[in-house]
Amino acid sequence: AVNTSGGGLSYCHPGMFGLFLLVESVRQLRGECGARQISNARLALAHANGGLLSSQATAILSID
Repeated sequence: AVNTSGGGLSYCHPGMFGLFLLVESVRQLRGECGARQISNARLALAHANGGLLSSQATAILSID
């Protein structure tokens, strides 16, 4: 699934969305997302840009 939180379009500046992606990833892995919960989520990938949209970061999270 992509954009389980609804995505960042019209939500905030694209360079500020990375932290929200990490929070959503952790909440999915903990099973705290209610109606948008992915069943049996064990692995999450969060990728975002930052700075002046000139830096990139990717985090892979797992509960195993």
